[in-house]
This record gives sequence, structure tokens and C-alpha cells, in this order.
Amino acid sequence: MNAVIGKVDRWLSAIEYWVIGGLILIALTVGTMQVFLRYALNTGFTWSEEAFTLCTITAMLFAGSRAVRDDQHVRVELVPLLASRKVGKVLRLLAHMVSLLLCAYYAYAGLLYAQFTYMIGSVSPNSGMPDWVVFSVVPVTLGLFTLRYVIRIIRALRDEDTESVHGLDTASVMEPAP
Repeated sequence: MNAVIGKVDRWLSAIEYWVIGGLILIALTVGTMQVFLRYALNTGFTWSEEAFTLCTITAMLFAGSRAVRDDQHVRVELVPLLASRKVGKVLRLLAHMVSLLLCAYYAYAGLLYAQFTYMIGSVSPNSGMPDWVVFSVVPVTLGLFTLRYVIRIIRALRDEDTESVHGLDTASVMEPAP
């Protein structure tokens, strides 16, 4: 089971790495092109602003999944730090479970909304792209968040979950100064 989790984690990491990098390059290219066209040639494309925004937001959502993996997501750190190690582990596990449920709910709701936009056939007036394509980013990325939290929960139950405080290992933070 541990080998399967490790393999899934590596695959997800590779996908996230390439998607984030690719989307950042596309956004940078489209943004630079739009600025050049606007200020140098007094022209531009109607779809470029929407493409830039979509690439940027999608890259940030994929980076959020990466943040869950690397324990860099936003959370309250004071209470677990003040509690005993055992209570801290329980609180971390509880936080992972609540986050898992929220992400799964948002992924499901996003899927319903993407299906709805597909059903009504709405399209973006600027790019002509079907809205369901844009809104499908939410269930895909929140599905990744959900999968990342499942992995975190499994690792927490096995005492393999790493916890950090502002990017530092909690063991080094909690040690008394010499």
C-alpha cells in the first residue's frame, strides 16, 4: 500500500509540475503578446485577457494541490503547537478530514455547475470557448486537493505525515533553545 501511495504521489507531482510550468509559460507568452500588440501596434485579441486569467488561475489551483502535498497550505498553527504531541496529531488528522470533506464537496459542486453550463450550451462572448471547459477546472483541481488529503490522512494514520510550521519541521521548532 505504501508503494502505491508513493507512486500516486510521484505521478501527481509530475503532472502538477508540468501543468503549472506550462500554464505559467502560456500566461507569460499571452500577456507579453497582448502588451506588445496593445502598446506597439494599437491592436490586440479579444480572447487574450480571458486566456491569461484562466491560465493563471488554473496554475494557482494546481499549485494549491502542491501546497497540500508539501504541507504549505493555510491553517491555524497555534492550537496544535500549544497542545501535546498526541493531541496535535489528532487535531492535524481532524483538520485533514475536514479539509478533505470541503474539497470533495467543492469538487462535486463544481462538477454539477460544469455539467449545467454544458447542458445550457453557454459560451464565453470574448473567446467563444464553451463555459463548461472553463468551469471544469474547479472539479479537476479540487479533485486533486481531495486526493492529496486522502494521501495525507493515510500517512497521518501511519504516523508518516510530516508537519511543518512555516516550512520548518515542527521537531526543530518545538525543541528548546540551547
